[in-house]
Amino acid sequence: MLNRRTWIVALVALLLMASLGACAAGDVAAPDREVPISIDAALAGQNAGLAGLMSGSVTWTEDQFSSFLTELLRQNTGPNQPVDAITAWFDPGNMVHLRVALKEGVLLGGNNIDLSGTVGVVDGKVQVNLTDPGANGMMISGPMMQFVSDYINSFLANPAYGVAASVETGDGSITISLGM
Repeated sequence: MLNRRTWIVALVALLLMASLGACAAGDVAAPDREVPISIDAALAGQNAGLAGLMSGSVTWTEDQFSSFLTELLRQNTGPNQPVDAITAWFDPGNMVHLRVALKEGVLLGGNNIDLSGTVGVVDGKVQVNLTDPGANGMMISGPMMQFVSDYINSFLANPAYGVAASVETGDGSITISLGM
């Protein structure tokens, strides 16, 4: 039995692959630095998030954020979900690059979905603006790219995530300040 998160990941993968008609050849380049994913980094990310709720601002490093997302997904979806890992890179100017590494056999021709763009705050909610999404050597363009951004942002708009006042990225970190 597939749960909601598994369906969401599968739908995003399907949307990316189905949009090949609005694609151009090329790769979405990930930054050239390793982001290790570990339980220790996930726990440090969880602790940073909890401390941030109390202080009103949280800063995560790339390994903390990536490990926390990956382990959270693993713990809440079980062994049948298609995602192996989520890796995030942060650069100055609110630039973000996400790589969703899928388990073997989920996509034809490769196992990565890459998403690059900017992150910011709109109406108190963290939102992404994708500029370069792609999979398996194909970059998505046009209306399909906006559709994928809108889909991600609809989940980020959940009121349970709180009210964000600002987002700032640096060399390898992201800071989210919360509003009252």
